[in-house]
Amino acid sequence: MDVHKKSWTVHFKTGLFDFKTVTMPADPLCLKNYIEKNFPSHEVNCCCEAGCCGYWIARRLQQLKWKVMVVNPADVPRTNKQNWQKTDKIDCRKLCEQLQKSNVRSIYVPGEEQEQLRSLFRRRNHLVKQLRTIKSHIKSQLLYYGIKLPEQFDNPNWSHEMKAWKWKFSSAAETMQSRLKQLDFYGTKSCTSVTS
Repeated sequence: MDVHKKSWTVHFKTGLFDFKTVTMPADPLCLKNYIEKNFPSHEVNCCCEAGCCGYWIARRLQQLKWKVMVVNPADVPRTNKQNWQKTDKIDCRKLCEQLQKSNVRSIYVPGEEQEQLRSLFRRRNHLVKQLRTIKSHIKSQLLYYGIKLPEQFDNPNWSHEMKAWKWKFSSAAETMQSRLKQLDFYGTKSCTSVTS
């Protein structure tokens, strides 16, 4: 299966023959109905690459008692030609072929709660990186203007005094205030818990 937001391209293959490649709406029920109509009482093994759609598709198909694999795209063997000629049809056909030959390994499919917890940790890490970037921009601006940061402020924990910097010209003050507002938006009001 090559899955996207609005459609899935699926290649069907049995132990005896290649069936065909079908594009259908991105809905597990459509796939279920198609398989029940064309492959009644068959054991179903399916495979898709990990990507922007997350793991909800795999979990939904596992509920149908199908064997479902989610693979890392980098682990799928490809020829040089396939790297240049890349279409959904070619991708799902190649994936189907590798699945039949047992040349692909599934990555871990987390449960819904675990997946959402991962998202929370990733969001926190993203915010911490943004805070570091903003602090770096502020320090770079001070360096650009030739302003030496006083020793008591040159540390990861920025006090309110550090943020109440006095500027000679209002234009520079506006620029700095804009950066400090951004810092407050991404962090806490005290900005004491973020390392730079």
